[in-house]
Amino acid sequence: MKQFWLVMVSMVWFSIVIMGVEERPYKVIKQDGKIEIRDYQRVVSAEVTTMGDRGEAASDAFRILVRFIQGQNATQTSIAMTAPVSQSRDDEQGWHVSFFMPKHMNLDTVPKPIDSRIRIKELIDIQYAAIRFSGFSSRYNLDKHEKKLRDYLVNHEYNFLDKPTYAFYNPPYVPPFFRRNEILFEIIK
Repeated sequence: MKQFWLVMVSMVWFSIVIMGVEERPYKVIKQDGKIEIRDYQRVVSAEVTTMGDRGEAASDAFRILVRFIQGQNATQTSIAMTAPVSQSRDDEQGWHVSFFMPKHMNLDTVPKPIDSRIRIKELIDIQYAAIRFSGFSSRYNLDKHEKKLRDYLVNHEYNFLDKPTYAFYNPPYVPPFFRRNEILFEIIK
């Protein structure tokens, strides 16, 4: 009985923690099980490209971007953390890691980075196919869901950029069964 209450309290606590972070807004235009076709409107991102394997490169980029949103920028402005943190493969053995800025920010209001490795970008009117899953962000789990989404898109004759983006919504202390992860492919309109 004690374990039951521990699980229940954990679920409530993690739900509060997870719900307290602004998420990148989108509109679902089609849903088929865990796969969604989404329209994303305008968003500004801060992006860093780092070299190495995914885990090491993502950790390095994450630290750089955290310093930026904690106020190590031209105006010393703190910026709220949002979700997800996205990762995509660079063509030269590196990884692009992005933080999305809160929706009230635009290119004119995002502070200028002090660190020259940070690029500020505006993304406008992009359509993605996404598949959501829980668990660890292991190579096996990512490959499995990437294949499911790619097969779905091919079987349903979508034109898409065959370069996946990984999206992670939760901090590392969230238990794997509560985590929200996604694989996204950009749809060519």
